[in-house]
Amino acid sequence: MAGPVTSLPSGGGAELALSVERAYREARVLDRLGALWSLILAKCLLAQWAIATYAIPVSGLAYVWSLSLMMAVLASGLYLRANRMPLSMIPVTRRVAGAVLLAFAVAAGFVLYARFARDALGPSAASGLCAALAGGWSLSRAALRKAWEPLLGAFLWWGLAGTALRSPDHEALLWQGVGWLSASALPSFALSLRAGRGATNQP
Repeated sequence: MAGPVTSLPSGGGAELALSVERAYREARVLDRLGALWSLILAKCLLAQWAIATYAIPVSGLAYVWSLSLMMAVLASGLYLRANRMPLSMIPVTRRVAGAVLLAFAVAAGFVLYARFARDALGPSAASGLCAALAGGWSLSRAALRKAWEPLLGAFLWWGLAGTALRSPDHEALLWQGVGWLSASALPSFALSLRAGRGATNQP
């Protein structure tokens, strides 16, 4: 009796298993990278808030932001290289997510321009609007990944957006830092762990 009709070539089962394993690995790598960047942003924002609130005689731009971002860029490159994942190999779905993220980043850029260049927004308003945009990005990520972790992050971001809008200006950076930690980094780590378990459970 002839075997079932299939579009897979000879040995297709092994190739399919390898493709699934690679997809899980790529998802895990990029989720961890996103979580680490969220942690770095949270650390920088909370450190800058502490410097301003407690009058710490330290230059945040020189000793917090510049050093942290330079090390983060270097570490990201080494991490992708260690996992043998050049930028050209990032999955198509992640490129779509990257395009959506870029759109939200541009919108946040306009908010920051209105805050710092035009002085049209106060710190609390700018923080709240940026948090709302981050919530929109988390919602789109949840839809693209069909995952509940970014959806939870979206609700957390929107809650923090409302809190920031009602808070005094000197707490603007505080709520942004809390948001990147609780609504972005933690859901990304949870998503990475779930992807790892999914890869382990594959036959």
